[in-house]
Amino acid sequence: YMKKLLIFFMALMSLTAFAKGKQPIAFDKVPQPVQTELQKYFTQDQVQYATFEKALGQKLYTFVLEDGTKIRYNHKAVLRKIENKNGILTTLVPEKIMEYANATFPKATITEYVCDKSRKEIELNNNMELIFNKRCKFLRIED
Repeated sequence: YMKKLLIFFMALMSLTAFAKGKQPIAFDKVPQPVQTELQKYFTQDQVQYATFEKALGQKLYTFVLEDGTKIRYNHKAVLRKIENKNGILTTLVPEKIMEYANATFPKATITEYVCDKSRKEIELNNNMELIFNKRCKFLRIED
């Protein structure tokens, strides 16, 4: 009985630790490479708040700006995601992807950019998703 109770208690503790999710974090507590990368494009005053979470073995830092933009970096200052329904800062999107988007959909605005280890994608304000490989070569359109 005690062994089962101990296993139950340990499982409950694991779930509680896992369920913590995002935690608020002060900007000066964010790793320096992430601060430096973010400060290239935005002022600290533009950042309304920042959160920290561990997900899939990565430390992720999410910043919400006063204009509604959400930006996510990993602990190595690699941009993982940026989104804003009114359009994102396109200097954060790789040049090859921007060239393709501008040539293919010149009137569209990029509202989201996502980068992971195997692919990159952008979402346009016309609800089209353009998928690229990790070297920014166009793969397909999803809508």
